[in-house]
Amino acid sequence: MVALVLSAEAFADRGALSLDVAGGGVATNVPALLSATPKSTVSFDVSGWLGVRYALKNSLELSMTGFFEPPATVYQNDIRLMADSGTYPGTTRHQLLRFGAQAGGRLVWGMRLRLHLGLEFGWCQQLYSKLQHFDVSGSAGAVDYGLTLPDASLASFVVSPLVGVEWAVGNQWSVSFMPRTQLMLGNAVSWAVVLPLQFTWSWYL
Repeated sequence: MVALVLSAEAFADRGALSLDVAGGGVATNVPALLSATPKSTVSFDVSGWLGVRYALKNSLELSMTGFFEPPATVYQNDIRLMADSGTYPGTTRHQLLRFGAQAGGRLVWGMRLRLHLGLEFGWCQQLYSKLQHFDVSGSAGAVDYGLTLPDASLASFVVSPLVGVEWAVGNQWSVSFMPRTQLMLGNAVSWAVVLPLQFTWSWYL
């Protein structure tokens, strides 16, 4: 790794147009809706990514990516939910769906084995649906309060650094591991960590 970082030349193949297809796991810090005090829960899901890159120089690539995560069921405990009819302590259950797009650039070191350092900016949409709130204080278990809770959609500005390793297996294709984080800034600050495995096919313009 030290040899890669200290390498004087990079071989990102200037003029290469690359298509990236990736998938992996994601951990997301999910803010609770309608909570009297700020609360959040870490949720785990799968994440799919599709992107394109263009090698502006041998060591510099421009990138654009989109991502989608299917609905995941999230339980958020110890919530004091605020509604028009009052405050209700308990556990909220809902489904969370995330998608968005990012663009930025990255530095590349190496030839056959390449180190990537990048930064992207973009937008993320988080959709909350099928919200239910339960009273969990009794011995009978969770009892639905029967509240009518609306779906919600939160948009956030995203700052996403990444660092990864790519192995150029053939002249036009490669595989890589590209971990990235997402800092989501909007109505509530939250974060996500994505661990995707990536397949890439490149054309040389």
